[in-house]
Amino acid sequence: MENVLILIVSAFFVIFTLILHTYLTWPSKDDDIPGLKGRSILWLFAHPDDECMFFGPSILNLSQNNDVMVLCLSNGNESGLGRIRTKELEASCNTLGIKETYVNIENHAALQDDPRIHWDPAIISDILKDYVTKNGIDTIITFDDKGISGHPNHISCYNGARVFAKNVSANDVLIYKLKTVNVFRKYISLFDLTWTHYNYHVADMKKKTNGVVKPSTPPDTVLLVSSFENYIKAREAMKCHKSQLVWFRYLYVLFSRYMVINELERVQ
Repeated sequence: MENVLILIVSAFFVIFTLILHTYLTWPSKDDDIPGLKGRSILWLFAHPDDECMFFGPSILNLSQNNDVMVLCLSNGNESGLGRIRTKELEASCNTLGIKETYVNIENHAALQDDPRIHWDPAIISDILKDYVTKNGIDTIITFDDKGISGHPNHISCYNGARVFAKNVSANDVLIYKLKTVNVFRKYISLFDLTWTHYNYHVADMKKKTNGVVKPSTPPDTVLLVSSFENYIKAREAMKCHKSQLVWFRYLYVLFSRYMVINELERVQ
């Protein structure tokens, strides 16, 4: 029994050391991503607090070399707190370093916060078309088809972006989706980093070996990891959403990988 305990403790120590080494040696600035410099990037999401609960690592990393804007499709009025949540979103984005003029809430009558409803993707596509044209957007980042948490409104953001993508050239507007992982990986925070890092770089090496990657070509996948400083910023941004800070939100901030890791996949 004692030997088993020693093995378990030793294994945990080795795994923790690998994770800590990976995290501490990760570049603090992601300024070497080919094709993702000097762009106008729009984060498309469904509700106030999505920006820091899910997209914090990508916003904080990519804002260093790009213009960043957010478009929230609802004001989160499911519980009648729409006005409060609008102010909370503005405060959160300010904490993340996004200019107030680049924070937009659509709040269309057909796009109201409701966990039971899938929004019409055609409406979202039209909103995107108008916003992209007016603001010179050339890159969109949104949820994937699983929406991280399975929320229908999150999934609708992806579906709307897909409809929009059919009507524009891939060279004009890049679209990336935030990868959903299983529940176990979702809530092991940095413990998921070594596995994620390994898979990402194996795929990256294969592309380089096959001559697929060119220095100026936007990548098909992007792995963004927050520094400790940026994790604290994302956590402070979440604190701006006081109306949403029920007990399980504190657990989310502590354990969710999306507070420190964003894997983006290009929508082809």
